[in-house]
Amino acid sequence: MALGCLVSIFSQVPNFNTLVCFPRGTSPSGPLFFWAYIFYLSKIVEFTDTLLIILSGSMKRLSFLHVYHHSMVVIMCYICLDSAQSSVPMVLITNCVVHVVMYTYYLLCTLGMHPKWKKMVTDFQLVQFWLSFLIMAMLVFYHFTASGCSGILSWCFNAAF
Repeated sequence: MALGCLVSIFSQVPNFNTLVCFPRGTSPSGPLFFWAYIFYLSKIVEFTDTLLIILSGSMKRLSFLHVYHHSMVVIMCYICLDSAQSSVPMVLITNCVVHVVMYTYYLLCTLGMHPKWKKMVTDFQLVQFWLSFLIMAMLVFYHFTASGCSGILSWCFNAAF
């Protein structure tokens, strides 16, 4: 997904400003939004996994934050996709990279290996968290200093999340 999105960005997005702030009225179509849709489907799979854990009676394995996060991300991704929110490509790429690192770590642990880079997983998540604030701040800056960005109302939902 991240690679597909990256290729789409280089072939579709003319400059950095447009990458952070799609013009108003942008339609959620084309290769970039194809990858965003695949990303959205992956979030449904993650939520389904969480739901199956709950239904199997293994709720003790999950924190409230885990359940809340996987529930809200599905809704948030749908709204962002539907409104062609400007932050979609950057969020998709950073989230995919973090999840590849995280799930690789979990896989290795499941296989009985104990990678020494557990702290790196948390550090990557924190970098993603702060990077998302930076991306959102740039989106708001461009929205109010230029002609507006696509999906600004869905940004409000993201900000509340």
